[in-house]
Amino acid sequence: MRGTGGARPGRACTVRGQTAAAVHTSVGVGSMWDRWARLSTRTKAVVAVLVVAGAPFFIAGMISGAKDSGSDTAAKPSATKGANTPQAGPTFTYPGDPQCAITYTDRGDGSMSWTAKLTVAGELITHVTDSSGTIYRHDVHAGAGATAFTAAVPLTQITDIGGNVDSGSKSYGCSVRRAS
Repeated sequence: MRGTGGARPGRACTVRGQTAAAVHTSVGVGSMWDRWARLSTRTKAVVAVLVVAGAPFFIAGMISGAKDSGSDTAAKPSATKGANTPQAGPTFTYPGDPQCAITYTDRGDGSMSWTAKLTVAGELITHVTDSSGTIYRHDVHAGAGATAFTAAVPLTQITDIGGNVDSGSKSYGCSVRRAS
């Protein structure tokens, strides 16, 4: 019966001297756990150390990715520019959260202002950036309602407006639009 593939009573079926389980695993059909079981204890220890050492970086990356996913709260100017009117300057729009709404205007005296209207109290961080790269940043604790800010630069030189409010349990990106 040898070589015919048939099994004899009391003997394991073999193919070229290997048991059926060995043949099954050697062709890549075995499970991941079968492969893991064949690794040495030292290899398993190295893998465990790498997993434990890398876990904080993986978790930190996921947390920062979750925070950053909605944190681009700066409105970019559109191509629309006005003529010589008090409303001259770039138009900024950003569809943020309803808990924080920023409106802005040119004051007509070489400065501009923006107002953040909050429906929740918290830490409000807001800014405008001018064409020279100067950032007019404000970090205040504000209650629900309106909080106004100014920058000693005309609206025509503003390249960026944005903000967010952190209520302690949640952070909201501010919507941005021109004041009516």
